[in-house]
Amino acid sequence: MLLLVDASEGPLPQTRFVLKKALERELPVILVINKIDRPDARIDEVIDEVYDLFIDLDATEDQLDFPVMMTNARAGTAALRGEPAGGACSPSSTRSSPTFRPPPATRRPPSSSW
Repeated sequence: MLLLVDASEGPLPQTRFVLKKALERELPVILVINKIDRPDARIDEVIDEVYDLFIDLDATEDQLDFPVMMTNARAGTAALRGEPAGGACSPSSTRSSPTFRPPPATRRPPSSSW
């Protein structure tokens, strides 16, 4: 699951809601920090705030070990934290794309109410 957070605003109330649901379902999370080019960006503080949010939501040790992607969507660039910035935003653009195990499959009867 991609958890998108603004580099200056940090996590908002809806971030907590979405992250809680993802953690309950044991979905792997990639933190995406967007708008890293803004003059008021506070990247390290925002990552710390999200980390604190994981802890508040009782994330496991494995869940706390999430990759961080830095993006400037307007410029179309993205890179995993610690890699050179400026790569094009595409699924195959990062050299060391994180890999995750798929979530456990569950069989559910088809829903009859659309």
